[in-house]
Amino acid sequence: MERKETVFDMIVALGMRFKEYRKALGLSQQDIHRKTGVALSTISLFENGKGQGLSLSHFFLMLEALDVEMEPTVLIPNAFRSDLAGEWEKQNKRSKK
Repeated sequence: MERKETVFDMIVALGMRFKEYRKALGLSQQDIHRKTGVALSTISLFENGKGQGLSLSHFFLMLEALDVEMEPTVLIPNAFRSDLAGEWEKQNKRSKK
């Protein structure tokens, strides 16, 4: 039986990818903290797969701190892209009713 990826799995993958991008740019967690004001513990938890409580606003501040112009979807693993598209479609249908 194939295991379906969960939202939790996606958050873990996002955190790991964020960490990879941050390190590739030569930035420390402290650099991200200074640029955003997001607590070091929050950044660390997110990067280590324990950041389920990370707010969307903090996530986008952290993305901006990378100083890289990119679509946020570049961090989303391919395994989740179709799931997210399906969820987006469901949400749009509900909001139009």
